[in-house]
Amino acid sequence: MPIRWCECNVAGEFKVLAGYGIISANLRSNVNFSIGETGVILYGPATGDLSITAYAPLTPADTANLSCPGRAGSQFNWAQFIECENDSSGFIVHYVPNGRNSGYMEGDVTEKISMVSLPGCTNYKTFSISAGSGPSTPSLRFTHRDGYYLTYKNGSPIPIGIESGTNPTVVGFLTSGAEPLLPPGSKLYLNSFSWEYNPPEIPIVSYSFLFSYRACV
Repeated sequence: MPIRWCECNVAGEFKVLAGYGIISANLRSNVNFSIGETGVILYGPATGDLSITAYAPLTPADTANLSCPGRAGSQFNWAQFIECENDSSGFIVHYVPNGRNSGYMEGDVTEKISMVSLPGCTNYKTFSISAGSGPSTPSLRFTHRDGYYLTYKNGSPIPIGIESGTNPTVVGFLTSGAEPLLPPGSKLYLNSFSWEYNPPEIPIVSYSFLFSYRACV
């Protein structure tokens, strides 16, 4: 019987992601290895990236306070270091936080998002204009605020805290259950986060993670 190298199903019936409002999820990775002059293979972890886009329903507080479009986001910096293992059979890749995460807010933003404003910086205007749907398409001007330590407290489907920029992020619905999407022992490091709202549509959140998993022994 031939080996099945893939499974093809209808996205709407993807049970692992059901109920989380996820629109798309994509994991890409490769095993790190090197071959020495004697043919010895040194194995490192499988590394790559995971991207997730999802709907983020509004809260009652949001419904009362959000009247204009808005967007927010943050960038997390990680330095990558390689260390040889003691038995010389492979190497380890470490992800070390590299500075505070930078964040921004523009327009009206959900009450779940907060940020420490950057001292000494003045708010300024940004804009979004497109006539692709005709001349009556709205043109938007936002008040842009810069800062750091942006958080998405109790946000769905994945909350973001200050610790997201210093420790691996645990995503329960990806690692639990009878058939988890991520292999046991895998780690996710949040690389970027964004939230965007264009009334009357439901806000959209996007996440980008660095992925690490010890696939070879």
